[in-house]
Amino acid sequence: MNVYIKGMEMPTNCCQCPVNMEICKRGYKYLLEHPELYDKRADDCPLAPVPKHGDLIDGVALRAEVKKHATPSDAWVFSLIRTAPIIIPADKEAGE
Repeated sequence: MNVYIKGMEMPTNCCQCPVNMEICKRGYKYLLEHPELYDKRADDCPLAPVPKHGDLIDGVALRAEVKKHATPSDAWVFSLIRTAPIIIPADKEAGE
């Protein structure tokens, strides 16, 4: 399961990471044994930055709503929705 924590900035190192005990389970003992992580994030850090983006929408719901009102000449709208950039991928369980 993926998670986005509203307002959280990407930590610059493991020592100050607010989730290091819960997400990657490194904990204090691990950090004491790896002092280089006081100044950087681990190479296998499970956190990933969310790129700058506009509002994230549900493309499936948008297509369904447009379909209710579209005419045959509106096919280009579906192409725009289908090819819109994906900022945060859909859940594999949600599917499309």
